[in-house]
Amino acid sequence: MLLAGASPGNAQEPMHTMDFQHPNALKAFLRYQADRPVLISAHRGGAAPGYPENSIHTFARTLSYTPAFMEVDPRYTKDGQVVLLHDDTLSRMTTGRGKVIDYTLAELRQLYLKDVDGRTTPFAVNTLAEALQWAKGKTVLILDQKGIPALERARLLVMQNAKAHAMLIVYSVEDAAAVYRYDPEIMMEVMVPSLEALAAFQAAGVPMENIVAFVGHKPPKDPAVVVGIQEVGVTPARGTSFELDRAYTSGRISRGELHAGYLALVASGVAMLESDLATEAGMAVQAAWDADSQREPPKLTADE
Repeated sequence: MLLAGASPGNAQEPMHTMDFQHPNALKAFLRYQADRPVLISAHRGGAAPGYPENSIHTFARTLSYTPAFMEVDPRYTKDGQVVLLHDDTLSRMTTGRGKVIDYTLAELRQLYLKDVDGRTTPFAVNTLAEALQWAKGKTVLILDQKGIPALERARLLVMQNAKAHAMLIVYSVEDAAAVYRYDPEIMMEVMVPSLEALAAFQAAGVPMENIVAFVGHKPPKDPAVVVGIQEVGVTPARGTSFELDRAYTSGRISRGELHAGYLALVASGVAMLESDLATEAGMAVQAAWDADSQREPPKLTADE
């Protein structure tokens, strides 16, 4: 695996990229490691004013500020194509109306995406295939469900030869086991709100090297779950979009308090942050890492 760095900036500047040559390299990278900066997952790609969610243009902007995984939302069109749109209806995200499933890909191509403030952008709807092709050598896409079952998404990754630069969000132990049986090279982000949930994945035969453990958007009821996840070599992930990010975007907390909130989660043992404000999370984490002069620099290459 190779990591390339860049100075923070805008979408015209060089990107922070991640290039995994083989699915096993992605697996190795996602094992829990205490001696590196926390990983960032850009929820819906890191939307911002002028940059809509689930858009390749937005992914590029996010990567100009921070290395990040891209959480995305694949949906079927009327003619069986797969596009990136979060909602099942069009009005919030695009200049269209009605349901996504009632439009063909050609019809969706006539629409424009809207940004986080509801303003029309010059950007068109992207297909999953376009995003996967773009992501290779730059980032890793994390595919949420949004009406496409886990095994179908797994088949899409295999068909696109994308197992080294894409992974799946899987919501049940049964689905995770089915994906593993279908192709043991596919990485998954699974729901692990408790130690009992972690044990269920182990009992079902899902190897710990195949998963990232999402503990939720709120503090787990049992704080020991994060340590328990670390102890089996799994990266614990936590969402910030429901509480911390909203507190900042609504004006209830300052930017300094936002960054302090991210670092408090890191101090609790979380090793991946899924954030609506991925650029802010990335800058907060990197600044804290750089300020700690006692740390050894993270390893930037691997032999896989």
